[in-house]
Amino acid sequence: MIARAFGVLALAMAVAAGIAVDAVEAATYRVDDGASTPLESGAVLRWREGVPSKSNDNTIEGAVAVALRLNVAPWINRSARLFLVLPERGTAPVKVTWLTQGRLLPGTIAPGNRVLVHAGPITSPILEETLTLKIEADGTRLPGTQRLNFHFEIDLD
Repeated sequence: MIARAFGVLALAMAVAAGIAVDAVEAATYRVDDGASTPLESGAVLRWREGVPSKSNDNTIEGAVAVALRLNVAPWINRSARLFLVLPERGTAPVKVTWLTQGRLLPGTIAPGNRVLVHAGPITSPILEETLTLKIEADGTRLPGTQRLNFHFEIDLD
């Protein structure tokens, strides 16, 4: 109660003294990744086990590399957190794991989530990285050809 009263008093004194009081809120923006390109035409998923076995492993898996080019110029010299986002699509569960060359963090994501790939200052207008994506899904629940519509978001500190 005393701390709250002190906070209100400090705010009132700042306003009375003509000091600008700004509310500081983090903002989230979608990052332009339009210059990114897959290094292959797409990931061909194959059964993990070529022949039926007692384990009943229905996993299909594949990999694809992506030359990532993120336009982060609007946030240069700002501290931020960059996230890889995989929106929910209402299809079979998919797990995507990626490795990097060190400019971004490696990680794992499932639909409906976002995962931190960078935290700190943005020091150049274009962030370039190669991601090697490993995709796994239940082959009995995956209907035909699917697109994984990843995108990136940035949260400013």
